[in-house]
Amino acid sequence: MKTQIFLAIATTAMLSLPAQAQDMYVSGQFGIRAVEDTDVSLAGADMQLELANASFFSGAIGRRMDNWRFEAEFAHRGGKFNALTLNGTDTGSSGDGLSATSIMANAIYDFSPEARWSGYVGAGLGMARISADFAGTGGSIEGDASVAALQLIGGVYYSLSENTQLFTDLRYFRAGETDYTLSAPLGSSSVSFQYDGYTLGAGLRVAF
Repeated sequence: MKTQIFLAIATTAMLSLPAQAQDMYVSGQFGIRAVEDTDVSLAGADMQLELANASFFSGAIGRRMDNWRFEAEFAHRGGKFNALTLNGTDTGSSGDGLSATSIMANAIYDFSPEARWSGYVGAGLGMARISADFAGTGGSIEGDASVAALQLIGGVYYSLSENTQLFTDLRYFRAGETDYTLSAPLGSSSVSFQYDGYTLGAGLRVAF
């Protein structure tokens, strides 16, 4: 809750500062989340989880200040199960998998903001809602958990015009460990997931 309040205050402050024409911008991005093994903790059992390639999309509103850009970003990362094994046995899993919906405050540095081409790096902090939906022979997991999250960003953009840019970047996203209940035929137990991975995306940014 404290992180959400901080994000709201930071975004309001950023948007309320006096802005010149084309200081403000909106952006949208689509891409793919790379295959990533996810750490699982389950008392008394060896559980391994592999997520398949999944879609990623985000939208942001921000403002430019010289070489810096500051933005508030909403994003969703999918995470269908590719395989989930329990004590070496494939559970025959089904369900929506493990997905993340996040709200992030990003700070991004453009190396050459006046050039047609420019590279950039950045980082973000915020909150993520991790949703788990799994059913298999070893039991079922269903629920949501909110945790702190961070991301690292690196990419390039090309200016189509004075106020329109195409961009592509690679992002590493990591959310805090989330706890759920595994409901199994022989009883319930606590299970924890670590959601992290890379996304590769491309998008459009428009200044106004």
